[in-house]
Amino acid sequence: MIIIYDFDGTLTPYSLPQYKILKQCGYTDESLMNRVNEEMNKKIDGSFYDAYYKCYQKILAENEIAMTRDNVCIGAKSIEFNNGVEEYFDKFQNSKTGIKHYIITSGIKDYVDETKIRKYVDDVYGVTFKYKNEVMKDIDVLVTDEKKVDIIKSIQNKNNQMGQIMYFGDGMTDKFAFEYIHSIGGKNVFIISNNKSIENFKTLNSNGIIDECFEADFDNDSKINKYIQTQIFKEKNK
Repeated sequence: MIIIYDFDGTLTPYSLPQYKILKQCGYTDESLMNRVNEEMNKKIDGSFYDAYYKCYQKILAENEIAMTRDNVCIGAKSIEFNNGVEEYFDKFQNSKTGIKHYIITSGIKDYVDETKIRKYVDDVYGVTFKYKNEVMKDIDVLVTDEKKVDIIKSIQNKNNQMGQIMYFGDGMTDKFAFEYIHSIGGKNVFIISNNKSIENFKTLNSNGIIDECFEADFDNDSKINKYIQTQIFKEKNK
């Protein structure tokens, strides 16, 4: 069985990446989004993700901070996760259950690679940069909402599409991934963390593409835990 997770909002309690380096530059989520929206408005077809990372690079440059891997990853090891996430991954790790876990994020791959749960995950797919003299320059891979589907397909090919495939997401940015997983007969799990995500769930599930909806609780006695245990049992008894 393969389980693929969105990162921010699904495994963490935040809908946006919590890059400590940006906080140190004085930016809150709100002020950062205001700047990103201004950047997007400069172009008729401005992409949110393209604008976001342009602002990221500009903010660091304005504060004379080199965009090195060490600077980008400040705070990654202390990132907060939803309740029970670390214990969940320890319990259902590949070596114990045979489940392969993958993360697909529109955040920076290097940052997620430095978090505490990385050791339980088979691979992380996220935004990467080209390096010059150990400094990140141009974007190499930008993970957009649509790009998530291409990555899911590559994960399938990597595993010869073995067994059941599941996708965990928390919002409209997961729409294309949810639709694709549904189209191939996989299972979609929606994670609810706030009132906004409830609205998103209702919108996404208007055509019945979500199989399960759970609160953002991964504790040992949670509904998510029990659901995964049930899926493992079904997979073994096919």
